[in-house]
Amino acid sequence: MKQPIRPATLKAMRERRGLSQAKLEARSDEMRLKVGIATIKRIETWTKTDVYMASTAVAERLAKVLGVAVEDLAKEPSADSFDRSKKLRKLGMRQLRAAVHENTSLAFRMVEHLYGIPVRAQIEMAPLCMALLAEGSLAWRRKRLAEIEQKAEELMSLGGGNFSFAHAVYRTQDAACEEEESIRKRDVFGREVAEDTYDLGYDPNTNNPFADYLRELARNLDEADFALDPDGIREIGLHGFPEYRIGAVMLDELTGGNADAEYALACGHVKLADIPDELLGEDNTEKRIEWIVSHIPEEELADRREARAELQKLFSSIDIDISTSDRDNQGGHSK
Repeated sequence: MKQPIRPATLKAMRERRGLSQAKLEARSDEMRLKVGIATIKRIETWTKTDVYMASTAVAERLAKVLGVAVEDLAKEPSADSFDRSKKLRKLGMRQLRAAVHENTSLAFRMVEHLYGIPVRAQIEMAPLCMALLAEGSLAWRRKRLAEIEQKAEELMSLGGGNFSFAHAVYRTQDAACEEEESIRKRDVFGREVAEDTYDLGYDPNTNNPFADYLRELARNLDEADFALDPDGIREIGLHGFPEYRIGAVMLDELTGGNADAEYALACGHVKLADIPDELLGEDNTEKRIEWIVSHIPEEELADRREARAELQKLFSSIDIDISTSDRDNQGGHSK
C-alpha cells in the first residue's frame, strides 16, 4: 500500500521543529523508526506530481517521528499553525512534540481515568515527578550502601585471619566506594561504574539502579492498578525503564485480552467514558469487544490483521529440528 505525502508539507513540518534533513534521519534512528536521509531528500524534492506516494511504513515512521497523524502529511502546508506557534512563544508557552508508543498514549489516558489527573497536567508535572523519583532512588541506594558496608565489616570480623574472606571484603569495599561516587554524581542509571563491571556483562540500558528502584516501589503498592514487568525493559533514548501497564486489571477486564480492543483504546478511537453502560460487566464482554473494535477504521484494522497474519506465517515457517536424544531428554519419544 502507498501513502501520499506532500513534499512541501514534510519540509514545513521538519523546519518548524528545527530539524535539518540529517537531524530528522538521526531522530528517526534514535526512535528505532529509521528513515534514511536519501528517502527524505527524495520526498522533499519530488516535483513530478503534487504528492509523493510513499510506502505505508515510511509514511507512518515519518508521522510518528514528527508527532503528527499520517493523514496530515498529505495535507497542504498550513501557515496558521506556524503563526499560532509564534503567538504561543510570545506568551511564554512552548510546544513539546514527541512521538510516543501507543501503549504510552494509553497510559496517559488510564492515569486520567483512574486518578482524575488530566493528560496536560501529567505532562506539566512530569519533570517534578521524575526529579522526585530520581532523588528517591538515590536515597534508596544510600540506605542499601550503608547496609552493605555494615555487612562487610561483620564479614571481616567473622572471617578472622582467613585471607579469602578479607579479599571478598576488600572487593566489596571497593565496589561501595564506586557506588558512593556514583550516588554523589547523581548517576541514577549507574553508568559511573568500574570498567570490569561492563566486562562482566553489566548494561545500564537493560538493568540499572533506577529501574530496580521503580520495581521496588511497585512491589510495596499492593492495591495499585498497574503492573511492572520484572524482566522487561523499555528503552527510552539511551536509558532502560521497566515495561509497565497502567490500569492493567481494568484494561484486561474491559478488553478481555483482545489486542485490537486495547489498540482502539490506545489510539483514541474509543474513550473509556464513551463505552455504554449496557456493555459493561463480565456478561457483556463479547459485545463490548465487538463494539470497541468496530471503531477502528476498516483500512487500519485490515492492516493490523494483515501484519498479524504475516507474523504468524513467519513463525509457523520456522523449522526447529530436535534430535532424538534431545526429545528423550525433554520427555518426548522417538518413533
